[in-house]
Amino acid sequence: MLIRGQLNNLKDIILKKCDEYNDKVAFLEKNKKTRKFEEITYGKMQQDVINLSTALSIKYNLLGEKIAVIGENSYNWYMSYMAITTGTGIVVPLDKELPDNEILNLMQRSRAKCIIYSDKKSKVIDKIKEELPEDTIYINMNKDIKDGRTLYLDNIIEEGKKLVNNGEKWYYNQNIDPDEFRILMFTSGTTSTSKGVMLCHRNIISNLDGATEILKIDTDDRFFSVLPMHHVYEIIVTCMYGIANGSSIAICEGLKYISQDIKVASPTVLVGVPLLMEHICKRITKTLKETKKYTLVKGIVHVTNGLDKVGIKLKRKIFSQIHDSLGGRLKYILVSAAPVEKSLINQIEGYGFVVFQGYGLTETASVVAGNREETRKIGTVGQPCNCEVRIDADDKGQDGEILVKGNNVMLGYYEDEEATNEVIIDGWFHTGDLGHIDKGNNLVITGRCKNMIVTNNGKKIFPEELENEINKIDLVKESMVYGDGEKENLLLSAIVTLDEENITEIYGNNRPSLAEIKEKIWADIKKINSKMVPYKSIKNLKIRLKDFEKTTTLKIKRFLISNRDEI
Repeated sequence: MLIRGQLNNLKDIILKKCDEYNDKVAFLEKNKKTRKFEEITYGKMQQDVINLSTALSIKYNLLGEKIAVIGENSYNWYMSYMAITTGTGIVVPLDKELPDNEILNLMQRSRAKCIIYSDKKSKVIDKIKEELPEDTIYINMNKDIKDGRTLYLDNIIEEGKKLVNNGEKWYYNQNIDPDEFRILMFTSGTTSTSKGVMLCHRNIISNLDGATEILKIDTDDRFFSVLPMHHVYEIIVTCMYGIANGSSIAICEGLKYISQDIKVASPTVLVGVPLLMEHICKRITKTLKETKKYTLVKGIVHVTNGLDKVGIKLKRKIFSQIHDSLGGRLKYILVSAAPVEKSLINQIEGYGFVVFQGYGLTETASVVAGNREETRKIGTVGQPCNCEVRIDADDKGQDGEILVKGNNVMLGYYEDEEATNEVIIDGWFHTGDLGHIDKGNNLVITGRCKNMIVTNNGKKIFPEELENEINKIDLVKESMVYGDGEKENLLLSAIVTLDEENITEIYGNNRPSLAEIKEKIWADIKKINSKMVPYKSIKNLKIRLKDFEKTTTLKIKRFLISNRDEI
Protein backbone atom coordinates (compact mmCIF):
# COMPACT_ATOMS: atom_id res chain seq x y z
CA MET A 1 0.00 0.00 0.00
CA LEU A 2 1.15 3.55 -0.77
CA ILE A 3 3.05 5.05 2.18
CA ARG A 4 2.70 8.76 2.86
CA GLY A 5 5.76 10.73 1.79
CA GLN A 6 6.84 8.24 -0.90
CA LEU A 7 5.78 10.51 -3.76
CA ASN A 8 6.82 14.15 -4.14
CA ASN A 9 5.22 14.55 -7.56
CA LEU A 10 3.55 12.49 -10.28
CA LYS A 11 6.86 11.88 -12.03
CA ASP A 12 7.79 9.66 -9.06
CA ILE A 13 4.99 7.29 -10.13
CA ILE A 14 6.74 6.83 -13.49
CA LEU A 15 10.35 6.67 -12.30
CA LYS A 16 9.96 5.01 -8.89
CA LYS A 17 6.76 2.98 -8.91
CA CYS A 18 7.22 1.64 -12.43
CA ASP A 19 10.72 0.50 -11.44
CA GLU A 20 9.36 -1.14 -8.31
CA TYR A 21 6.61 -3.04 -10.17
CA ASN A 22 8.43 -3.36 -13.51
CA ASP A 23 7.19 -6.82 -14.60
CA LYS A 24 3.74 -6.57 -13.05
CA VAL A 25 0.61 -5.89 -15.11
CA ALA A 26 -0.38 -2.21 -15.04
CA PHE A 27 -3.26 -2.25 -17.56
CA LEU A 28 -5.53 -4.79 -19.19
CA GLU A 29 -7.11 -3.59 -22.41
CA LYS A 30 -9.30 -5.37 -24.93
CA ASN A 31 -7.80 -6.07 -28.34
CA LYS A 32 -10.33 -4.83 -30.90
CA LYS A 33 -9.59 -7.78 -33.24
CA THR A 34 -9.33 -10.75 -30.86
CA ARG A 35 -11.86 -9.28 -28.36
CA LYS A 36 -9.60 -10.52 -25.55
CA PHE A 37 -7.92 -8.55 -22.78
CA GLU A 38 -4.19 -7.99 -23.30
CA GLU A 39 -1.67 -7.11 -20.57
CA ILE A 40 0.55 -4.02 -20.47
CA THR A 41 3.33 -4.01 -17.86
CA TYR A 42 4.59 -1.21 -15.64
CA GLY A 43 7.93 -1.41 -17.46
CA LYS A 44 6.34 -0.79 -20.86
CA MET A 45 4.26 2.08 -19.45
CA GLN A 46 7.40 3.72 -18.02
CA GLN A 47 9.25 3.54 -21.32
CA ASP A 48 6.23 4.73 -23.35
CA VAL A 49 5.73 7.76 -21.06
CA ILE A 50 9.41 8.73 -21.12
CA ASN A 51 9.70 8.28 -24.90
CA LEU A 52 6.49 10.15 -25.70
CA SER A 53 7.28 13.02 -23.36
CA THR A 54 10.80 13.31 -24.79
CA ALA A 55 9.59 13.42 -28.40
CA LEU A 56 6.79 15.92 -27.71
CA SER A 57 9.16 18.23 -25.84
CA ILE A 58 12.29 18.05 -27.98
CA LYS A 59 11.27 17.07 -31.52
CA TYR A 60 7.87 18.82 -31.58
CA ASN A 61 8.83 21.85 -29.43
CA LEU A 62 5.84 21.47 -27.11
CA LEU A 63 7.72 22.03 -23.85
CA GLY A 64 5.56 24.14 -21.52
CA GLU A 65 2.60 24.11 -23.92
CA LYS A 66 -0.97 22.96 -23.34
CA ILE A 67 -1.87 19.64 -24.94
CA ALA A 68 -5.46 18.36 -25.09
CA VAL A 69 -6.39 14.67 -24.81
CA ILE A 70 -9.78 13.33 -25.90
CA GLY A 71 -11.22 9.90 -26.54
CA GLU A 72 -12.55 6.71 -25.00
CA ASN A 73 -10.84 5.21 -21.94
CA SER A 74 -7.66 3.49 -23.05
CA TYR A 75 -4.07 2.79 -22.08
CA ASN A 76 -2.96 5.35 -24.70
CA TRP A 77 -5.22 7.97 -23.10
CA TYR A 78 -3.68 7.48 -19.64
CA MET A 79 -0.13 7.15 -20.98
CA SER A 80 -0.50 10.41 -22.97
CA TYR A 81 -1.89 12.19 -19.90
CA MET A 82 1.09 11.11 -17.79
CA ALA A 83 3.66 11.93 -20.50
CA ILE A 84 2.34 15.48 -20.70
CA THR A 85 1.84 16.27 -17.03
CA THR A 86 5.06 14.61 -15.76
CA GLY A 87 7.27 16.11 -18.44
CA THR A 88 6.13 18.10 -21.45
CA GLY A 89 3.65 20.69 -20.27
CA ILE A 90 0.02 21.20 -19.24
CA VAL A 91 -2.53 18.48 -19.98
CA VAL A 92 -6.08 19.49 -20.98
CA PRO A 93 -8.40 16.46 -20.66
CA LEU A 94 -11.58 16.92 -22.73
CA ASP A 95 -14.92 15.16 -22.47
CA LYS A 96 -15.41 12.93 -25.52
CA GLU A 97 -19.20 13.54 -25.34
CA LEU A 98 -18.90 17.28 -25.94
CA PRO A 99 -20.50 18.63 -29.13
CA ASP A 100 -18.15 19.76 -31.92
CA ASN A 101 -18.53 23.46 -31.17
CA GLU A 102 -17.68 22.98 -27.49
CA ILE A 103 -14.52 20.96 -28.28
CA LEU A 104 -13.47 23.84 -30.54
CA ASN A 105 -14.39 26.36 -27.83
CA LEU A 106 -12.26 24.62 -25.18
CA MET A 107 -9.34 24.20 -27.56
CA GLN A 108 -9.49 27.93 -28.24
CA ARG A 109 -10.03 28.90 -24.60
CA SER A 110 -7.10 26.79 -23.43
CA ARG A 111 -4.91 27.79 -26.41
CA ALA A 112 -3.80 24.18 -26.72
CA LYS A 113 -0.99 23.74 -29.26
CA CYS A 114 -1.65 20.04 -29.76
CA ILE A 115 -4.47 17.52 -29.43
CA ILE A 116 -4.09 13.77 -28.96
CA TYR A 117 -7.31 11.99 -29.89
CA SER A 118 -8.83 8.57 -30.50
CA ASP A 119 -9.75 7.46 -34.00
CA LYS A 120 -13.47 7.74 -33.13
CA LYS A 121 -12.98 11.52 -32.76
CA SER A 122 -11.24 11.87 -36.17
CA LYS A 123 -14.28 13.31 -37.96
CA VAL A 124 -14.85 15.89 -35.23
CA ILE A 125 -11.21 16.95 -35.24
CA ASP A 126 -11.24 17.21 -39.05
CA LYS A 127 -14.26 19.53 -38.80
CA ILE A 128 -12.64 21.98 -36.39
CA LYS A 129 -9.12 22.03 -37.90
CA GLU A 130 -9.87 25.05 -40.10
CA GLU A 131 -10.89 27.07 -37.03
CA LEU A 132 -7.67 26.32 -35.13
CA PRO A 133 -4.20 27.85 -35.66
CA GLU A 134 -2.23 26.42 -38.59
CA ASP A 135 0.61 25.25 -36.35
CA THR A 136 -1.68 23.08 -34.18
CA ILE A 137 -0.34 19.52 -33.97
CA TYR A 138 -2.81 16.62 -34.38
CA ILE A 139 -1.92 13.18 -33.02
CA ASN A 140 -4.19 10.17 -33.60
CA MET A 141 -3.70 7.67 -30.77
CA ASN A 142 -5.11 4.67 -32.66
CA LYS A 143 -4.48 4.75 -36.36
CA ASP A 144 -1.83 5.82 -38.88
CA ILE A 145 -3.29 8.52 -41.10
CA LYS A 146 -0.95 10.19 -43.60
CA ASP A 147 -2.81 13.35 -44.52
CA GLY A 148 0.10 15.70 -43.98
CA ARG A 149 -1.28 17.21 -40.77
CA THR A 150 -1.98 14.16 -38.62
CA LEU A 151 0.64 12.19 -36.71
CA TYR A 152 0.46 8.71 -35.23
CA LEU A 153 1.11 8.20 -31.51
CA ASP A 154 3.18 5.02 -31.87
CA ASN A 155 5.46 6.71 -34.40
CA ILE A 156 6.08 9.60 -32.01
CA ILE A 157 6.89 7.15 -29.20
CA GLU A 158 9.42 5.48 -31.55
CA GLU A 159 10.97 8.88 -32.31
CA GLY A 160 11.32 9.52 -28.59
CA LYS A 161 12.82 6.06 -28.10
CA LYS A 162 15.57 6.84 -30.62
CA LEU A 163 16.37 10.08 -28.78
CA VAL A 164 16.54 8.29 -25.41
CA ASN A 165 18.61 5.41 -26.81
CA ASN A 166 21.07 7.97 -28.21
CA GLY A 167 21.64 9.32 -24.70
CA GLU A 168 18.91 11.96 -24.29
CA LYS A 169 18.34 12.30 -20.51
CA TRP A 170 16.00 15.29 -20.61
CA TYR A 171 13.06 13.52 -18.93
CA TYR A 172 15.19 12.15 -16.11
CA ASN A 173 16.99 15.45 -15.45
CA GLN A 174 14.14 17.95 -15.39
CA ASN A 175 12.78 18.95 -11.99
CA ILE A 176 9.05 19.14 -11.33
CA ASP A 177 7.75 22.02 -9.22
CA PRO A 178 4.84 20.46 -7.27
CA ASP A 179 3.08 23.86 -7.14
CA GLU A 180 3.33 24.58 -10.88
CA PHE A 181 0.16 24.65 -13.01
CA ARG A 182 0.16 21.31 -14.85
CA ILE A 183 -3.46 20.20 -15.36
CA LEU A 184 -6.38 22.18 -16.81
CA MET A 185 -9.69 20.46 -16.06
CA PHE A 186 -12.95 21.90 -17.36
CA THR A 187 -15.88 21.40 -14.99
CA SER A 188 -18.96 19.58 -16.25
CA GLY A 189 -21.25 22.51 -15.54
CA THR A 190 -24.48 21.13 -13.99
CA THR A 191 -25.70 24.59 -13.00
CA SER A 192 -23.65 26.88 -15.26
CA THR A 193 -21.15 26.89 -18.09
CA SER A 194 -17.83 25.11 -17.55
CA LYS A 195 -14.91 26.70 -15.73
CA GLY A 196 -11.25 25.86 -16.23
CA VAL A 197 -9.78 24.45 -13.01
CA MET A 198 -6.00 24.77 -12.63
CA LEU A 199 -4.39 21.89 -10.73
CA CYS A 200 -0.81 21.08 -9.78
CA HIS A 201 1.08 17.95 -8.68
CA ARG A 202 0.70 18.95 -5.02
CA ASN A 203 -3.11 18.77 -5.39
CA ILE A 204 -2.95 15.23 -6.77
CA ILE A 205 -0.34 13.91 -4.31
CA SER A 206 -2.40 15.29 -1.42
CA ASN A 207 -5.38 13.29 -2.67
CA LEU A 208 -3.37 10.10 -3.19
CA ASP A 209 -2.23 10.41 0.43
CA GLY A 210 -5.81 11.07 1.51
CA ALA A 211 -7.06 8.02 -0.37
CA THR A 212 -4.88 5.77 1.80
CA GLU A 213 -7.17 6.67 4.70
CA ILE A 214 -10.16 5.25 2.83
CA LEU A 215 -9.09 2.29 0.73
CA LYS A 216 -6.41 -0.25 1.68
CA ILE A 217 -5.20 -2.02 -1.44
CA ASP A 218 -2.10 -3.90 -2.62
CA THR A 219 -0.52 -5.40 -5.72
CA ASP A 220 -3.15 -8.17 -5.96
CA ASP A 221 -5.98 -5.69 -6.39
CA ARG A 222 -7.48 -4.74 -9.74
CA PHE A 223 -9.54 -1.64 -10.52
CA PHE A 224 -12.27 -1.60 -13.18
CA SER A 225 -12.14 1.59 -15.25
CA VAL A 226 -15.61 2.48 -16.51
CA LEU A 227 -16.07 6.20 -15.71
CA PRO A 228 -14.54 8.57 -18.30
CA MET A 229 -10.83 9.20 -17.70
CA HIS A 230 -11.13 12.91 -18.45
CA HIS A 231 -12.97 13.24 -15.13
CA VAL A 232 -10.76 13.98 -12.12
CA TYR A 233 -12.47 11.30 -9.98
CA GLU A 234 -11.62 8.49 -12.41
CA ILE A 235 -8.11 9.55 -13.36
CA ILE A 236 -6.99 10.02 -9.75
CA VAL A 237 -8.94 7.44 -7.72
CA THR A 238 -8.93 4.60 -10.25
CA CYS A 239 -5.85 5.14 -12.37
CA MET A 240 -3.28 7.07 -10.33
CA TYR A 241 -4.11 5.54 -6.95
CA GLY A 242 -4.20 2.06 -8.46
CA ILE A 243 -0.89 2.49 -10.31
CA ALA A 244 0.81 4.13 -7.31
CA ASN A 245 0.02 0.99 -5.30
CA GLY A 246 1.14 -1.56 -7.89
CA SER A 247 -2.43 -2.63 -8.69
CA SER A 248 -3.74 -3.27 -12.21
CA ILE A 249 -6.39 -1.36 -14.15
CA ALA A 250 -8.84 -3.24 -16.39
CA ILE A 251 -10.37 -0.89 -18.95
CA CYS A 252 -14.04 -1.45 -19.78
CA GLU A 253 -14.73 -1.06 -23.49
CA GLY A 254 -17.87 0.99 -22.83
CA LEU A 255 -21.09 1.15 -20.82
CA LYS A 256 -22.85 -1.49 -22.93
CA TYR A 257 -19.97 -3.90 -22.30
CA ILE A 258 -19.92 -3.57 -18.49
CA SER A 259 -21.59 -6.93 -17.79
CA GLN A 260 -19.30 -8.99 -20.00
CA ASP A 261 -16.07 -7.05 -19.33
CA ILE A 262 -16.38 -7.08 -15.54
CA LYS A 263 -16.97 -10.83 -15.59
CA VAL A 264 -13.80 -11.46 -17.63
CA ALA A 265 -11.57 -8.85 -15.95
CA SER A 266 -12.44 -9.98 -12.38
CA PRO A 267 -11.71 -6.68 -10.60
CA THR A 268 -11.58 -6.24 -6.84
CA VAL A 269 -12.42 -2.50 -6.88
CA LEU A 270 -15.13 -0.65 -8.80
CA VAL A 271 -15.20 3.15 -8.79
CA GLY A 272 -18.57 4.46 -9.87
CA VAL A 273 -21.46 6.85 -9.47
CA PRO A 274 -24.95 6.20 -8.00
CA LEU A 275 -26.51 5.53 -11.42
CA LEU A 276 -23.95 2.78 -12.05
CA MET A 277 -24.77 1.21 -8.68
CA GLU A 278 -28.47 1.37 -9.53
CA HIS A 279 -27.73 -0.35 -12.85
CA ILE A 280 -25.92 -3.19 -11.07
CA CYS A 281 -28.69 -3.57 -8.49
CA LYS A 282 -31.40 -3.62 -11.15
CA ARG A 283 -29.58 -6.37 -13.03
CA ILE A 284 -29.19 -8.44 -9.87
CA THR A 285 -32.85 -7.92 -8.89
CA LYS A 286 -34.07 -8.75 -12.41
CA THR A 287 -32.03 -11.98 -12.43
CA LEU A 288 -33.33 -12.99 -9.00
CA LYS A 289 -36.94 -12.31 -10.00
CA GLU A 290 -36.54 -14.31 -13.21
CA THR A 291 -35.27 -17.28 -11.21
CA LYS A 292 -38.07 -16.86 -8.63
CA LYS A 293 -35.45 -16.38 -5.88
CA TYR A 294 -35.98 -12.71 -5.01
CA THR A 295 -38.17 -13.21 -1.92
CA LEU A 296 -35.97 -16.05 -0.69
CA VAL A 297 -32.78 -13.99 -1.12
CA LYS A 298 -34.30 -11.03 0.78
CA GLY A 299 -34.93 -13.36 3.69
CA ILE A 300 -31.42 -14.81 3.54
CA VAL A 301 -29.90 -11.30 3.48
CA HIS A 302 -31.71 -10.55 6.73
CA VAL A 303 -30.17 -13.64 8.33
CA THR A 304 -26.64 -13.03 7.00
CA ASN A 305 -26.77 -9.40 8.18
CA GLY A 306 -27.38 -10.74 11.68
CA LEU A 307 -24.50 -13.23 11.37
CA ASP A 308 -22.22 -10.42 10.18
CA LYS A 309 -22.75 -8.62 13.46
CA VAL A 310 -21.35 -11.57 15.42
CA GLY A 311 -18.39 -12.01 13.10
CA ILE A 312 -19.70 -14.85 10.93
CA LYS A 313 -19.04 -13.82 7.31
CA LEU A 314 -21.00 -16.01 4.90
CA LYS A 315 -22.32 -13.56 2.30
CA ARG A 316 -19.71 -14.11 -0.38
CA LYS A 317 -20.24 -17.87 -0.18
CA ILE A 318 -24.04 -17.79 -0.02
CA PHE A 319 -24.34 -15.20 -2.80
CA SER A 320 -21.53 -16.67 -4.91
CA GLN A 321 -23.71 -16.61 -8.05
CA ILE A 322 -24.11 -12.84 -7.76
CA HIS A 323 -20.38 -12.41 -7.13
CA ASP A 324 -19.49 -14.64 -10.07
CA SER A 325 -21.61 -12.47 -12.38
CA LEU A 326 -19.33 -9.54 -11.39
CA GLY A 327 -16.09 -11.44 -11.88
CA GLY A 328 -15.95 -13.31 -8.58
CA ARG A 329 -13.39 -11.07 -6.83
CA LEU A 330 -15.20 -7.73 -6.42
CA LYS A 331 -14.84 -6.51 -2.81
CA TYR A 332 -15.05 -2.74 -2.80
CA ILE A 333 -17.37 -0.29 -4.53
CA LEU A 334 -16.44 3.39 -4.28
CA VAL A 335 -19.21 5.80 -5.15
CA SER A 336 -19.20 9.57 -5.40
CA ALA A 337 -20.45 12.48 -7.56
CA ALA A 338 -23.96 12.50 -6.01
CA PRO A 339 -25.76 11.37 -2.83
CA VAL A 340 -26.63 7.66 -2.65
CA GLU A 341 -29.85 6.29 -1.21
CA LYS A 342 -29.35 4.28 2.01
CA SER A 343 -31.59 1.53 0.66
CA LEU A 344 -29.33 1.13 -2.39
CA ILE A 345 -26.21 0.77 -0.25
CA ASN A 346 -27.97 -1.65 2.11
CA GLN A 347 -29.03 -3.78 -0.85
CA ILE A 348 -25.51 -4.01 -2.30
CA GLU A 349 -23.89 -4.62 1.06
CA GLY A 350 -26.52 -7.27 1.76
CA TYR A 351 -24.91 -9.37 -0.99
CA GLY A 352 -21.46 -9.10 0.61
CA PHE A 353 -19.86 -6.08 -1.05
CA VAL A 354 -18.36 -3.13 0.86
CA VAL A 355 -19.50 0.32 -0.28
CA PHE A 356 -17.43 3.44 0.36
CA GLN A 357 -19.27 6.68 -0.22
CA GLY A 358 -17.10 9.74 -0.79
CA TYR A 359 -17.27 13.39 -1.69
CA GLY A 360 -15.13 15.73 -3.73
CA LEU A 361 -15.05 18.21 -6.58
CA THR A 362 -12.87 19.02 -9.56
CA GLU A 363 -11.69 22.09 -7.62
CA THR A 364 -10.41 19.84 -4.80
CA ALA A 365 -8.69 17.42 -7.20
CA SER A 366 -11.40 14.86 -6.46
CA VAL A 367 -11.27 13.82 -2.79
CA VAL A 368 -12.53 15.79 0.24
CA ALA A 369 -14.04 13.10 2.45
CA GLY A 370 -14.70 9.37 2.44
CA ASN A 371 -15.95 6.48 4.52
CA ARG A 372 -13.44 4.24 6.29
CA GLU A 373 -14.14 0.51 6.32
CA GLU A 374 -14.06 0.24 10.12
CA THR A 375 -16.15 3.35 10.86
CA ARG A 376 -18.49 3.57 7.86
CA LYS A 377 -21.80 5.25 8.48
CA ILE A 378 -24.36 4.83 5.72
CA GLY A 379 -25.99 8.12 4.81
CA THR A 380 -22.77 10.08 5.24
CA VAL A 381 -19.74 10.62 2.98
CA GLY A 382 -17.34 9.90 5.83
CA GLN A 383 -14.62 11.97 7.38
CA PRO A 384 -12.25 14.55 5.82
CA CYS A 385 -9.23 13.07 4.00
CA ASN A 386 -5.96 14.94 4.40
CA CYS A 387 -7.72 18.32 4.47
CA GLU A 388 -9.83 20.56 6.72
CA VAL A 389 -13.59 20.82 6.37
CA ARG A 390 -15.92 23.21 8.14
CA ILE A 391 -19.54 24.25 7.76
CA ASP A 392 -20.48 27.88 7.24
CA ALA A 393 -23.42 27.86 9.66
CA ASP A 394 -24.38 29.64 12.87
CA ASP A 395 -24.82 26.52 15.01
CA LYS A 396 -23.01 23.19 15.19
CA GLY A 397 -24.93 20.42 13.41
CA GLN A 398 -26.86 22.95 11.32
CA ASP A 399 -26.80 22.83 7.52
CA GLY A 400 -24.55 25.33 5.81
CA GLU A 401 -22.13 25.65 2.92
CA ILE A 402 -19.24 23.17 3.00
CA LEU A 403 -15.81 24.86 3.08
CA VAL A 404 -12.51 23.09 2.40
CA LYS A 405 -8.89 24.02 3.09
CA GLY A 406 -5.81 21.97 2.25
CA ASN A 407 -3.22 21.00 -0.34
CA ASN A 408 -5.99 19.49 -2.45
CA VAL A 409 -7.57 22.89 -3.24
CA MET A 410 -6.98 24.11 -6.80
CA LEU A 411 -4.65 26.94 -7.81
CA GLY A 412 -7.67 28.80 -9.14
CA TYR A 413 -9.90 29.18 -12.20
CA TYR A 414 -8.10 29.58 -15.51
CA GLU A 415 -7.88 33.23 -16.57
CA ASP A 416 -10.69 34.15 -14.17
CA GLU A 417 -9.32 35.85 -11.07
CA GLU A 418 -12.72 37.29 -10.15
CA ALA A 419 -14.38 33.85 -10.07
CA THR A 420 -11.39 32.46 -8.11
CA ASN A 421 -11.67 35.18 -5.46
CA GLU A 422 -15.39 34.48 -5.11
CA VAL A 423 -14.81 30.86 -4.08
CA ILE A 424 -11.40 30.91 -2.32
CA ILE A 425 -11.58 33.26 0.66
CA ASP A 426 -8.82 33.29 3.30
CA GLY A 427 -7.62 29.93 1.99
CA TRP A 428 -11.06 28.29 2.32
CA PHE A 429 -12.68 26.95 -0.84
CA HIS A 430 -16.46 27.52 -0.85
CA THR A 431 -17.83 24.37 -2.50
CA GLY A 432 -21.37 25.54 -3.20
CA ASP A 433 -22.60 22.33 -1.56
CA LEU A 434 -24.71 22.22 1.61
CA GLY A 435 -24.33 19.86 4.52
CA HIS A 436 -23.42 19.36 8.15
CA ILE A 437 -21.00 17.34 10.28
CA ASP A 438 -22.54 14.75 12.60
CA LYS A 439 -21.40 13.71 16.07
CA GLY A 440 -19.01 11.13 14.61
CA ASN A 441 -17.26 13.82 12.52
CA ASN A 442 -18.89 12.43 9.36
CA LEU A 443 -19.86 14.83 6.61
CA VAL A 444 -23.50 14.70 5.50
CA ILE A 445 -24.39 16.27 2.14
CA THR A 446 -27.90 17.73 1.98
CA GLY A 447 -27.95 19.69 -1.26
CA ARG A 448 -26.38 22.21 -3.58
CA CYS A 449 -26.54 25.95 -2.92
CA LYS A 450 -27.49 26.75 -6.51
CA ASN A 451 -30.18 24.06 -6.48
CA MET A 452 -31.69 25.22 -3.17
CA ILE A 453 -35.19 26.66 -3.48
CA VAL A 454 -36.14 29.48 -1.09
CA THR A 455 -39.83 30.29 -0.53
CA ASN A 456 -41.17 33.81 -0.02
CA ASN A 457 -41.16 33.32 3.78
CA GLY A 458 -37.54 32.16 3.82
CA LYS A 459 -38.12 28.39 3.97
CA LYS A 460 -35.34 26.36 2.32
CA ILE A 461 -36.08 23.35 0.13
CA PHE A 462 -33.37 20.99 -1.12
CA PRO A 463 -34.71 19.39 -4.32
CA GLU A 464 -32.46 16.33 -3.90
CA GLU A 465 -34.49 15.26 -0.84
CA LEU A 466 -37.72 15.18 -2.86
CA GLU A 467 -36.08 13.71 -5.96
CA ASN A 468 -34.82 10.74 -3.95
CA GLU A 469 -38.43 9.95 -2.97
CA ILE A 470 -39.88 10.49 -6.45
CA ASN A 471 -37.23 8.24 -8.02
CA LYS A 472 -38.59 5.34 -5.94
CA ILE A 473 -41.88 5.43 -7.85
CA ASP A 474 -42.09 2.35 -10.10
CA LEU A 475 -42.95 4.24 -13.28
CA VAL A 476 -40.29 6.94 -12.81
CA LYS A 477 -36.76 6.69 -14.15
CA GLU A 478 -35.43 10.06 -12.96
CA SER A 479 -36.77 13.34 -11.66
CA MET A 480 -35.89 16.99 -11.23
CA VAL A 481 -37.62 19.25 -8.68
CA TYR A 482 -37.51 23.02 -9.18
CA GLY A 483 -39.28 26.22 -8.19
CA ASP A 484 -41.51 27.51 -10.99
CA GLY A 485 -42.35 31.22 -11.06
CA GLU A 486 -41.37 34.17 -8.87
CA LYS A 487 -40.60 33.76 -5.17
CA GLU A 488 -43.91 35.41 -4.19
CA ASN A 489 -45.86 32.88 -6.24
CA LEU A 490 -43.45 29.96 -6.20
CA LEU A 491 -44.87 26.69 -7.46
CA LEU A 492 -42.86 23.62 -6.43
CA SER A 493 -42.81 21.44 -9.53
CA ALA A 494 -41.37 18.12 -10.64
CA ILE A 495 -40.31 16.89 -14.06
CA VAL A 496 -39.94 13.12 -14.44
CA THR A 497 -38.75 10.74 -17.13
CA LEU A 498 -40.42 7.36 -17.53
CA ASP A 499 -38.91 3.97 -16.71
CA GLU A 500 -39.97 2.32 -19.97
CA GLU A 501 -38.49 -1.05 -19.04
CA ASN A 502 -40.43 -1.16 -15.78
CA ILE A 503 -43.64 0.01 -17.45
CA THR A 504 -43.38 -2.83 -19.98
CA GLU A 505 -42.65 -5.33 -17.20
CA ILE A 506 -45.67 -4.17 -15.16
CA TYR A 507 -48.27 -3.71 -17.91
CA GLY A 508 -47.01 -5.78 -20.84
CA ASN A 509 -49.19 -5.19 -23.91
CA ASN A 510 -51.82 -3.33 -21.82
CA ARG A 511 -49.75 -0.16 -21.53
CA PRO A 512 -51.77 2.77 -20.11
CA SER A 513 -52.05 6.03 -22.02
CA LEU A 514 -49.61 8.83 -21.19
CA ALA A 515 -52.38 10.68 -19.35
CA GLU A 516 -53.10 7.57 -17.24
CA ILE A 517 -49.38 7.10 -16.46
CA LYS A 518 -49.18 10.72 -15.38
CA GLU A 519 -52.23 10.24 -13.15
CA LYS A 520 -50.68 7.17 -11.50
CA ILE A 521 -47.37 9.02 -10.85
CA TRP A 522 -49.29 12.00 -9.49
CA ALA A 523 -51.13 9.72 -7.04
CA ASP A 524 -47.76 8.48 -5.72
CA ILE A 525 -46.43 12.05 -5.45
CA LYS A 526 -49.48 12.94 -3.35
CA LYS A 527 -48.45 10.16 -0.96
CA ILE A 528 -44.96 11.71 -0.78
CA ASN A 529 -46.51 15.13 -0.14
CA SER A 530 -48.49 13.72 2.79
CA LYS A 531 -45.23 12.84 4.56
CA MET A 532 -43.68 16.29 3.99
CA VAL A 533 -44.18 19.63 5.69
CA PRO A 534 -46.65 21.74 3.64
CA TYR A 535 -44.06 24.06 2.07
CA LYS A 536 -42.27 21.02 0.56
CA SER A 537 -45.40 19.76 -1.21
CA ILE A 538 -45.08 19.37 -4.97
CA LYS A 539 -47.90 21.21 -6.72
CA ASN A 540 -47.23 20.44 -10.36
CA LEU A 541 -46.02 17.47 -12.40
CA LYS A 542 -44.57 17.32 -15.91
CA ILE A 543 -43.43 14.30 -17.90
CA ARG A 544 -40.33 14.57 -20.06
CA LEU A 545 -40.35 12.27 -23.07
CA LYS A 546 -36.58 12.04 -23.43
CA ASP A 547 -33.76 11.56 -20.95
CA PHE A 548 -32.31 14.52 -19.09
CA GLU A 549 -29.09 15.91 -20.48
CA LYS A 550 -26.28 14.87 -18.14
CA THR A 551 -22.64 15.35 -17.36
CA THR A 552 -20.32 12.38 -17.90
CA THR A 553 -20.67 11.53 -14.22
CA LEU A 554 -24.41 11.23 -14.92
CA LYS A 555 -25.61 14.32 -13.05
CA ILE A 556 -28.51 16.25 -14.59
CA LYS A 557 -27.57 19.53 -16.26
CA ARG A 558 -30.35 21.50 -14.58
CA PHE A 559 -29.67 24.77 -16.35
CA LEU A 560 -30.32 23.17 -19.77
CA ILE A 561 -33.85 21.95 -18.95
CA SER A 562 -36.59 23.79 -20.85
CA ASN A 563 -40.36 23.51 -20.73
CA ARG A 564 -40.72 22.60 -24.41
CA ASP A 565 -39.65 19.00 -23.71
CA GLU A 566 -42.33 18.30 -21.10
CA ILE A 567 -46.04 17.60 -21.16
